[in-house]
Amino acid sequence: LVSSGCAAVALRSSAWNGESRALAKVVSQAATEGRGETRGGLLWLEHLNIVVGDRAVAERFYFEKGLGCTRDPSRHPTKGTMWANLGSQQFHLAEEAADDPPQAIRGAVGLALPDLDAAHARLEALAEDGVEVLRHDATRMSVSCPWGNLFHCYAVEQPESPPADVPKMVAMHAGTRFDVRGGPGIRYLLVRCADAHAVADAYEAGLGNLALRPRDDLALVAAGLGPVHFVFQTAPDDPDADAKMRGVHACVYVNDFASYYDALRDFVFTNPRFRHLDTCDTLEEALASRTFRFAFPAAPALEHETRSLLHANFLKPLKYDPL
Repeated sequence: LVSSGCAAVALRSSAWNGESRALAKVVSQAATEGRGETRGGLLWLEHLNIVVGDRAVAERFYFEKGLGCTRDPSRHPTKGTMWANLGSQQFHLAEEAADDPPQAIRGAVGLALPDLDAAHARLEALAEDGVEVLRHDATRMSVSCPWGNLFHCYAVEQPESPPADVPKMVAMHAGTRFDVRGGPGIRYLLVRCADAHAVADAYEAGLGNLALRPRDDLALVAAGLGPVHFVFQTAPDDPDADAKMRGVHACVYVNDFASYYDALRDFVFTNPRFRHLDTCDTLEEALASRTFRFAFPAAPALEHETRSLLHANFLKPLKYDPL
């Protein structure tokens, strides 16, 4: 049994290491794609909303004893959805309920962290909570949360000093630094689906976003400032994994809000879970809350909470204390 367990860990380590390295490479290369600035669509990924299990366990994992996110002081300290701030982005952590079990993303989240060594030491101490941490090298590690969400974590890389014969602004954009707006944050979201290229086609047709297709089974969609990317990977059908992810949403901001509402109307819906926050059955309702929600049929498990640039929370300042 011990040998079998060690073999399983070795297999996971190899798989997570390979995936972490490959994703870092493709998103870093995508960040140098200058044509993205001529497209509209997704302009900012503000937060990921995930339902978690036991509140105390979630607090240990996401905050000062784990990943090192900062507790948003605007939220109640002991009840309700928790906001975990990482750089200028957030995780919104909703407590499970009878009709809202813990969710697990079918894929992975890529994080840029300010101190990978410190985070590694903290997370290793949470093994009894069901946290698994695998260190790949000095700049990368992968960690699985108690509910099965996988995070590929990377050390924030600062740009190298530019060569004397290269203009500073050229050098600034030529490298493969790993960060979000110069610091920690959510760098990418990987989602496995039936056809990655079909998802990319949907973003291009519905939102005009730049989509890259570096492999037959992989597509990247530019998700705005950061730079940040949605990554989609073709994978075999897995109804159980899709069910565990259903309800996870990404909060994004778009320009030309009304036009995108009209273009995406066939995919727009009001989420009953958030009816107290916003409804979008008509354009008038969406304009009133400056929010509409949609999901593409090619990636139905990923809901987009889509906000106008006139939304009061666009680029809101966050309290964040790097650990």
